[in-house]
Amino acid sequence: MIRLSLRTLPLFAIIIGLAMALAAFMTASGVSTAYRDLIRSRMAMVAQDIADDINNALALGLRLSEQITLPAVLARQAAADPLTLSIDVSGVDGTVLFSSDPARAGHPDRRADDRQAFRYDQPLVNDFGAPIGNVAIRFDDAAVTRGVATIRAAAAQDALPIGFAAVLAGSFGCFLVLRHLLARARAAVEARGEASPLARATAALDTLHQDGAAMDQLR
Repeated sequence: MIRLSLRTLPLFAIIIGLAMALAAFMTASGVSTAYRDLIRSRMAMVAQDIADDINNALALGLRLSEQITLPAVLARQAAADPLTLSIDVSGVDGTVLFSSDPARAGHPDRRADDRQAFRYDQPLVNDFGAPIGNVAIRFDDAAVTRGVATIRAAAAQDALPIGFAAVLAGSFGCFLVLRHLLARARAAVEARGEASPLARATAALDTLHQDGAAMDQLR
């Protein structure tokens, strides 16, 4: 029993450990994705609010470039979230017309080169469906990445004791199963009235010794 357990239980422990590691990885990956989706949905809400304000002004006859109150609105929205780098409103040509960061106003919005930002873009269209510009919410990508790393580290830290407990519980359960199976095997052998393999081997050796002694007497 002990020899069988020493051969079998480490294998079960490895399998359970690998399963727990895979579960922890999938959990961390899912939580990280959910965290980014949550941030993106928050950005979408802010962008939609700004787009609604712009559309309301358009309905009053103010063109996008004439909505001079937008910088104050963008600055107020940007100050509400510490992750925000800037909130930009661009025209159809890609030039930033208004921004919570005054230094970005009047410059092209280069999306392809904007690697430091985690972006969400909300296209602006008029009542006829024609594009008139874009609202860009820019979050600090490094800060978002740090948040994801923190979540993953917390998930891994929580998974370690749980995984260790699962390995111990699984190994103990396997030991009980092996013990039960061995007990049933012994009971089945005893019910058939058959000797155990060790007893049969001992009897065979005794028979050989007796035959050898008889041959010696005949000589």
